[in-house]
Amino acid sequence: MCAKTYTSRIGGTYTVGNEAQSEVLRVSDLDVYYKDRSKILQPRTLDQVLYDVGFSIEPGEVVGLCGESGSGKSTLSKAICGIIPEFSGSISLGCERPQMVFQNPFNSLNPVKRIGWLLEEPLRVDPNRKWAQAEREARVLEVVCQVGLEPNLLERYPKELSGGQRQRVAIAAALMRAPRFLIADEPVSALDVTIQAQVLGLLKSLHEELGLSILFISHDLRVVYQVCSKVLIMRQGRIVEQGSVDAVYRHPQSEYTLQLLTAAGLR
Repeated sequence: MCAKTYTSRIGGTYTVGNEAQSEVLRVSDLDVYYKDRSKILQPRTLDQVLYDVGFSIEPGEVVGLCGESGSGKSTLSKAICGIIPEFSGSISLGCERPQMVFQNPFNSLNPVKRIGWLLEEPLRVDPNRKWAQAEREARVLEVVCQVGLEPNLLERYPKELSGGQRQRVAIAAALMRAPRFLIADEPVSALDVTIQAQVLGLLKSLHEELGLSILFISHDLRVVYQVCSKVLIMRQGRIVEQGSVDAVYRHPQSEYTLQLLTAAGLR
């Protein structure tokens, strides 16, 4: 895979497929801006929402990204996916762009298409390979089994599935093109406790089986402790602390991290 580098509107660089780097993801000096859309008849200014963000993810590593609502977690995930045009600094991926698993699969799955059609869609639009119909069907069956779903669900619509089944479908869709890197944005927060445990167990087993790197976004520090080896703590657009889960949870260096751990009943 040849590396491709794109330049943002304000000079940031976004590189995909940089096989010369050891990390799956490297983010350096990242500042992200949004256009101020409140000014209708005036030139729109840029409002900064992320400040000097820097971290990396190694192959096979599961990294938690924690912080209160509005701290910039989802903005950071969009920047990593390459869908925010106004940023400075650099984002470099040692693989293809990451695949997303969203919080609410009912909103992310097309309600008028059957599950089988939805899972084939990433293969139909694959820019790197032309998949024959038989190949697409075989790949769908393979991934459906990987995520613990029955093949007979392929003929159903999203509304006919439970919340846990829909989230497994969303995970399957993200896995269709065999990515090395997933971003899971609050993937269990919309599920009840029992189903949360099942989906977390699935993500852990897929990580071990496929060697996936995962950026796991959550406001729940207990969940992050269960599934992640490293954690990033974000506040007001800045990463205020990062390190191994054990080190950060046992010996937090930031007062904000201590507040989060205390609120979660972990201190």
